[in-house]
Amino acid sequence: MAYENEIHCPEGSIVVLPMDEGEWQFEYPRIGWAVMEVFHEALEYWRVGDYGVAEEIYRELLSDYPEFIDVHHHLALVLDETDRSAEALQIWQQTVALGLRSLPEAFVMGRDQLSWLFLENRPFLRAYHALGLQVLERGQVEEALEIFENLLALNPGDNQGARALVVGCSFYLDSPQDVLALCDQYPGDGMEQLLYGRVLALYQLGHLDEAAEALDWAIELLPLIAQELVKARHRRPKNLHPDYITWGGADQAYIYWMDQGQYWKDTPGAIAFVRQRLAES
Repeated sequence: MAYENEIHCPEGSIVVLPMDEGEWQFEYPRIGWAVMEVFHEALEYWRVGDYGVAEEIYRELLSDYPEFIDVHHHLALVLDETDRSAEALQIWQQTVALGLRSLPEAFVMGRDQLSWLFLENRPFLRAYHALGLQVLERGQVEEALEIFENLLALNPGDNQGARALVVGCSFYLDSPQDVLALCDQYPGDGMEQLLYGRVLALYQLGHLDEAAEALDWAIELLPLIAQELVKARHRRPKNLHPDYITWGGADQAYIYWMDQGQYWKDTPGAIAFVRQRLAES
């Protein structure tokens, strides 16, 4: 992965070191507490919507510390929020490329991990996730899927919810078998995209008995999603909040429909299948 205007950093300013077996951690030897305090000041300006001041501080920091991945990520957020998404995308591309170049030869993708539990890994994981979302927004589903699958390989604990995005991409690409493979990686997962995604994938593959069993379990855990699927009209709940989802709530059901409903509608008989199981439950 290479892009124009790659980020160049002083040698040794980013290192990725082995921790526990198979676990690695980013470290930034030049970035101390004084630099972090300046970054946190910029974050406060960003949080209150003073994007101009935040951007100025971010750019000043990067002129001295181009290895500061979290600053690149937050600069891209500012650019995206101020209608400069093309520049934001380029920064995320360059930042992810920088992070990937920093991995040592001994690091093997698919075997070794960058756990979210190590705070120093989070800036790279956040930037990689943001890049995936940007790519997905632009309709490049196969490239986005590769990014989200890489995130799951790097951080199987998936604190960012990448597995939900893998489900959506897989259904978009007409790959229900990949949805099932993901569900098998996370047995017993109560995330709605996996819980109901397993049902739809089994149904699409013609495994109706297994689909019925999976649907009964999904209805038991999250009944409002099944009820939302069979509605003729889908009304936005009054309590819908963009940053919070109520587990088992009407907002969760509505958001699931908005995100995944099209795949149910495009699968002949799938919604009727849910309606029948609801009637029998």
